[in-house]
Amino acid sequence: MTSTKKILSNRLFLYPFGVLVCLEIALLIMGYRPFRNNDDYSLKATPGNAFIGDPLLGIQLNPGTYKISINDGVAFTARHLPNHTRYVAGRVQQHTDVLLLGCSFTYGFGVNDDQNFASILQKTYPEIGLQNDGVVGYGSVQSLMQLQRHLESDSLEVVLLDFSSYHLMRNSLSPQYRSNLKIGYNRSSRQVDNQMAEANFPYKNTCDGPIQFAAWNSMYTNWPGRDWLATINWMQTTRDKASEDLEKQMEITACIFKEMRDLCQQKGVKFAVVCLDSTPETEQLKRQLSGLPWLDVQFDFHSKAMTNLPFDSHPNEKGHQFIAQQISPFLGELLHED
Repeated sequence: MTSTKKILSNRLFLYPFGVLVCLEIALLIMGYRPFRNNDDYSLKATPGNAFIGDPLLGIQLNPGTYKISINDGVAFTARHLPNHTRYVAGRVQQHTDVLLLGCSFTYGFGVNDDQNFASILQKTYPEIGLQNDGVVGYGSVQSLMQLQRHLESDSLEVVLLDFSSYHLMRNSLSPQYRSNLKIGYNRSSRQVDNQMAEANFPYKNTCDGPIQFAAWNSMYTNWPGRDWLATINWMQTTRDKASEDLEKQMEITACIFKEMRDLCQQKGVKFAVVCLDSTPETEQLKRQLSGLPWLDVQFDFHSKAMTNLPFDSHPNEKGHQFIAQQISPFLGELLHED
């Protein structure tokens, strides 16, 4: 009897173990690997700390002039002003008439100060003062918070929210985006956790609920064994993707847009959305927000001619010229509306 119990006990252990071994081998054959950090992305800035943690917005531009390289294949110079915005080449007006809100695409990640579409638009309309409030990693929640601050003190005429389908998961800080954010920044520097120790990232869970915050240090944690077993890496990655709630992301994003529109209307400021890429989700949002001024740029982030691929997928100088050409007449109409 004792011998039978031992056999059963061994089988109960060996069968699951054997299944896991077979799954690991199968995943390795299919090309899956254990998680590896700091092996496929390089971001260098001279001096260091061009982007710093912020207790309310998650990330902030650190004032100064920086030489930044991406994956040792793209290099650009960026000047960050004392008000934590990027320098707009060609601006001579002291006041701000047009405010650009957005992420790294608006910031101009990968191109020099005078090459991004903010500076190109400023040169097209020299009579206005244009401010570029784009920051790497931002979603629409940060843009809402920036807008609230500006409307308290600035006399704006037009606010352009530069939107991308990438922002949907950022607005609810979904599990997949938490993973992308934490892993991506850790790949850029081994000192990120120290530099971002005080950072809190804003997000919304519901339309009517308040803005909530996730601390950097508790943002996302790898499961034990993820860095040495393909099976665990595959399981956690699959869990993150399965946890995405696209309908919730779209609902929250639509509510943020409406809130920004209403805040601007109360101050007599024109608000419009510049949608950089077109997807079924952005098209659905546009239909839900009929009546809101909306421009479809239809930028191709997979184009080697318009981006810094293969080193980075952000728009290159030619890409920014294309985006500016699409926005320019749209902005002109807004500026000259009665």
